[in-house]
Amino acid sequence: MAFSPVKKQKVSEQVAASIRDAIVSGQVRPSDALPSERELAERFQVNRSSIREALHRLEAWGLIEIRQGNATVVRDFLVTAGPELLPFFLAPAGAPDPKILRDLLGIRSMILAWTARQAARAAPRRDLTRLTALTAALEAPGLSAEELQVLDFDFFQELVNLTDNRVLGLLANTIRQVYLARPALFTPLYDPERFDARLHRRALTAITAGDAAAAAAAMEEYALGALGGAANANHEPGGRP
Repeated sequence: MAFSPVKKQKVSEQVAASIRDAIVSGQVRPSDALPSERELAERFQVNRSSIREALHRLEAWGLIEIRQGNATVVRDFLVTAGPELLPFFLAPAGAPDPKILRDLLGIRSMILAWTARQAARAAPRRDLTRLTALTAALEAPGLSAEELQVLDFDFFQELVNLTDNRVLGLLANTIRQVYLARPALFTPLYDPERFDARLHRRALTAITAGDAAAAAAAMEEYALGALGGAANANHEPGGRP
């Protein structure tokens, strides 16, 4: 039997996570004032220094504004927060938000298409051995949804590597953090009975030939297929998201 290590959190991190989830889930609205440090310390049964540290963390995330001598106010995180909030925004209170998931998959389709296009343009100067191996691995029979998910992300990461675009690399790091924070949200997209790697093969063929338009079209079609699955899902346990 495999066991996962218990993640130790500082008290302030736990407090910050609790308030963050309340804000992201809409329990606390923009312009609402948070209770005072003293009240928060009493509610969480922690000392005020832990509350103060938690509030500074929330402010760094763009979720609140600390006004010295006045109430601490919740900000509109859609305007002020960064992509590091995505893992928590996707599933407030642990339940996936269908609209946000569709929004994310829509952005994913654009990024995948653009990345494949740039990879094809760079292909004459790049070694495609790993991309070829990943494509073959995706086509192997008997893979689980979790295995397909990992291989698919590795395929995307290799496309990113082929572009040699450092800004795209940083963006890919953010996407990876979203996936790693909530992998179970995306696993149903990789149902082995429905997953089809033919578009990955088509993209590889186009990239090898330096056909940027065909590479982009293959990856966009693949990503839009996942988007369509998300749009039609009922989000019941075991269903596709």
